[in-house]
Amino acid sequence: MIRFSPRYLLRSLSLHTKLMVALAVLVALVAGTFAYFAAEHERERRLVALEQRATRIADLLSRSLAQPLWNVDRNAIDEQLAALAPNPEVIEFTVTAANYGIVSTIKGPHPNDPAGRVVRIRSIEYTPLGDAPREKIGEVRVVFTRAVAEQAIGAARGVILWTVAAFVAMLYVATFVLLKRMVYGPISRLEEMVDRIASGDFQARCIVESGDELGLLATRVNAMADRLHHSTTSLRINERKYRSIVENALEGIFLLDRCGRLNEANPAMARLLGYETPAELIAASAAASYSLPFSPAQTRKLFESLRVTGEIIGFELRLTCRDGTPIWVQLNARGASVIGGDPPFLEGLMTDVTARKRSMETLRRHRDQLEQEVAERKRTEVELLASRERLRQLSAHLEAIREEERKRIAMEIHDDLGQLLTALKMDVSLLRMQLANDSAASHKADGMRDLVEKTIGIVRNVASHLRPAALNFGLASALDWLAQDFRRHARIPCHFHLEGPEPRLPDACATAIFRIAQESLTNVARHANASRVDVTLCHTERGIELTIRDNGRGFDVVAARDGYSYGLLGMTERARLIDAQLHVESTADSGSVIHLHVGANSVSLLSE
Repeated sequence: MIRFSPRYLLRSLSLHTKLMVALAVLVALVAGTFAYFAAEHERERRLVALEQRATRIADLLSRSLAQPLWNVDRNAIDEQLAALAPNPEVIEFTVTAANYGIVSTIKGPHPNDPAGRVVRIRSIEYTPLGDAPREKIGEVRVVFTRAVAEQAIGAARGVILWTVAAFVAMLYVATFVLLKRMVYGPISRLEEMVDRIASGDFQARCIVESGDELGLLATRVNAMADRLHHSTTSLRINERKYRSIVENALEGIFLLDRCGRLNEANPAMARLLGYETPAELIAASAAASYSLPFSPAQTRKLFESLRVTGEIIGFELRLTCRDGTPIWVQLNARGASVIGGDPPFLEGLMTDVTARKRSMETLRRHRDQLEQEVAERKRTEVELLASRERLRQLSAHLEAIREEERKRIAMEIHDDLGQLLTALKMDVSLLRMQLANDSAASHKADGMRDLVEKTIGIVRNVASHLRPAALNFGLASALDWLAQDFRRHARIPCHFHLEGPEPRLPDACATAIFRIAQESLTNVARHANASRVDVTLCHTERGIELTIRDNGRGFDVVAARDGYSYGLLGMTERARLIDAQLHVESTADSGSVIHLHVGANSVSLLSE
């Protein structure tokens, strides 16, 4: 049984009917209210007029009956009352004398209704001649009924109601026609166009008939149709693009449900699993007794991973092709769009990584083998480093022994050979004194003395180069002697500069610095073709810095190192032995700068 509630009925009505019903209710309320208040106003007006008329008649009779009542002229009183008795509202006229009681009474046709009557009582006073005061001689009682006024009011109410009803009917008909012409018609045409647009006819357009709300609605419907046409065209283009991408994709694209059945697949997916068409793959997945290509365990694992992480990225699976060949695939997927709850489908892409998997296995084996070789090489490098360190220690030891041997040889040459040569010189001088002047023997003795003096110079020079005696007086003295010796032999101006206090260094450190400076000056003399050399020794809190600068032609430092320059190698090795830093800077035609820095910590360690 269908229950027709007011809300259901209201929903089932058309907009035109709803507007007319609303208008009818509104007009009925307004007209009824107006009629009610108009009738009430008329009723009040008539009742007030009745009361005013009763008051005027009572006042008139109180004045006109004064003389007849004084003279007790009943006929005159009855005549006056009878003259007013035909009034339809009259119920009763009564004249009462002060000393006699009721003098005259006239009743009208209406019954005496206490609830619906208007009563006016006035005193009748007589004014004697002269200055005598007025005297009350009686009273007149006027009683009117309201029934006649109520009847007239009812008739007026009917007229008002019929007038309002006629007006409402005319307004309703006029509004009905106008609404049907101005609202219902355009809305019907709008509905027709909207239905055509909804059915897919995006070329349909609404006619804009006015500039009101319906015209604006028609304009917006046309704009909506344009946007729908554009959106639908774009959607179709995108759908074709998407379909083309899916059909031509190299990766397998699929849609998997929770039962392990494939609902959708692209050609690449079918080819990957050994099927000719996606339809064959989907049919095989639906008809197989076990799920293809995913096993139940794999399906549960995929959906569980999706539930935990929200997506599946780089998941590798081992699947079986149609011919039983195992393959490895990499899967990227996410849940199909649903509102709330777990997604019922899994949509994703699948890539064949069998070759990559095999390559990774091969690479893993090669990596393990390479790791073994690297470990062996590291062990060999450690042994080589240890051997190099031992060689360096041996080199440092040999250098120390060499310097000690040079020192010993220099001292023996200086002390022993020098003393012998000095004694020989003295003997030659004594022999010369025994010979006659200008004799052949005297000339021979002079030549022998000159040879002995040259030999003494050569011995001193050899001893100085083996072990400069100036090193016994400090590094600064040794470098100053080296600069003077270089200037004397190379004929190149060489100046020594000392900045800061003279450093006190152990013999090994001072000897290494001196040898580096000596080798640098030797290279300048041989290759630089310089016209000036500056040797600077700087002693600061940061350590000791030795700088040798020339203005020669310069050289290619990288080529010299790659060419195994033994001078640079020796200087570098000597610097390493004292834990110093050696820097060589040189450019073509700009000279060279050799900078040696021995840190304060290194000086302290060497001193210890």
